[in-house]
Amino acid sequence: MAEFLARIAKHAPTVDEALSRRWIYVPYDRLHDGVGPLAQSEPKDTVVVMMESLGRGTRRPYHKKKLVLVLSAMRHFALEQADRGCCVVYGSSPASFADGLFELQEKWRWKELIVNRPAERELRVELRAAKEDGLRIRAVADTAWLTTTEDFEGVFGKPDMQRKGNRRQYLMGSFYRAMRKKSGLLMERGKPTSGKWSFDAENRKPFRNEVPVPPRPGFAPDEITQEVIALVNQRHPDHFGVVSAEGRDGFDLAVTRSQAEEVWQFALNRLLPSFGPWEDAMSTAHPDLFHSMTSPLINLTLLRPRDIVEQTAEAFAQGHIPLASAEGFIRQVLGWREFMRHIHEATDGYRTLAPSAIQMAGAEPNYLDAHRALPPVYWGKPSGMTCMDTVVAGVVTNGWSHHITRLMVLSNLATLCGFSPRELTDWFWFAYIDAFDWVVEPNVLGMATFADGGLTATKPYVSGAAYINKMSDFCGNCRLNPKQTLGSGSCPFTALYWSFLERNEAKLAHLNRMSMPLATMRKRSAADRAALRERADLAIEQLERGETIT
Repeated sequence: MAEFLARIAKHAPTVDEALSRRWIYVPYDRLHDGVGPLAQSEPKDTVVVMMESLGRGTRRPYHKKKLVLVLSAMRHFALEQADRGCCVVYGSSPASFADGLFELQEKWRWKELIVNRPAERELRVELRAAKEDGLRIRAVADTAWLTTTEDFEGVFGKPDMQRKGNRRQYLMGSFYRAMRKKSGLLMERGKPTSGKWSFDAENRKPFRNEVPVPPRPGFAPDEITQEVIALVNQRHPDHFGVVSAEGRDGFDLAVTRSQAEEVWQFALNRLLPSFGPWEDAMSTAHPDLFHSMTSPLINLTLLRPRDIVEQTAEAFAQGHIPLASAEGFIRQVLGWREFMRHIHEATDGYRTLAPSAIQMAGAEPNYLDAHRALPPVYWGKPSGMTCMDTVVAGVVTNGWSHHITRLMVLSNLATLCGFSPRELTDWFWFAYIDAFDWVVEPNVLGMATFADGGLTATKPYVSGAAYINKMSDFCGNCRLNPKQTLGSGSCPFTALYWSFLERNEAKLAHLNRMSMPLATMRKRSAADRAALRERADLAIEQLERGETIT
């Protein structure tokens, strides 16, 4: 930390400045002076407090690149605030954030520390307990979000009011339409532009190199980031993933506001024009295709969500982006992202609210009774399934993949096999650089695995090999045949799919969107179903043993 500490130490407050200035604690994921209390405070009147926690970094085996991203972004933000004229007190704790803040409070004797209401439940719980123990801290409204609790409850009612029969259900579409109306984004005279709320049905083309995919900007690590890389590799050598200052595993992510803005402007001008049609496509040569890859930057607030959705709508208005692309991107940010965080809060991280059929144990909903341990393929052990091996290898290297590979490869396999949804959630939490509790828990326990029994989805998002073959080029390079259901060389996805339907028939029968696949499954002969079960069971056993699928 020598380079960073030498620079930041110059900006600690004097005794007089400590007494006269407003003290503001900036958490690791609100790195923007245009949100929360920093937006209402003049730099000359402000002391910014920031804290690193070794305890949080070791709570899970977080991807090394995630740790580097968060720590480097924090340190660069601290220096940016010092350059604005703020005093900065930057602490480090071997334990928790709260422990570090108690130490700083003892040293600086502030009267009150103001904080943007933490986005992560884990930090809210920690600071709430610390306040009860004497930490002088006060949370204020988090203005980084695009919507409020009142917006959510205006659509669905309070958490105990919305029911469908004897089952609660929250669907993103209703919320998204209400927020489009409130924001005015892509709206004309109170109606959606072109008359359609969503172009999701149109945005499902496989990518066959119809247009070139532009190379993305990258950023060589400066001295501060190099220090962080060395620190992470020293402190967390056994954590998931890889990171270095250069080479194949080199770190080149944006860590400053200006770098984040460069990433966004590149995405807005070069990627989003082609985003819509190939939003769901999967490609070996171009694993990120036209996805903006701004989710890590948005979730750290290096980019403000309001800025990017407004600029996207403006780019459409000026004719730079097709409506289907603009709408698809805005739906991800204004719709799904905001919806997920409200679901997480309304359920206290899935601890208090779920369909009545589910017996909850902490944050472990498990409607489909899936209890198998996550197998070695998720840690990079080759499985012989090109789709899984390719996607996991990308996650090990980059800590990121786009939403369809997350949903229809990684989560699809786990759901079909009956791997634990809690274990899968925790895997996404530490393996992905954009994962925080409010986004990863509802996404994985809800839509990705149907562990919540339909709280947020109308059906499990599962498929056989045909979908993967249609939407990707994985199958063409695989020794397992997606068109062969049984026998030597058959892809297990289809057998796993039919076996999944048979195994969970009673729990899925009430779902309208599952009536057709269940009816098709029932028409299969007893012998055929037995053969499918045998094929599926063999694949699961081989995955669990870390063997190559045969």
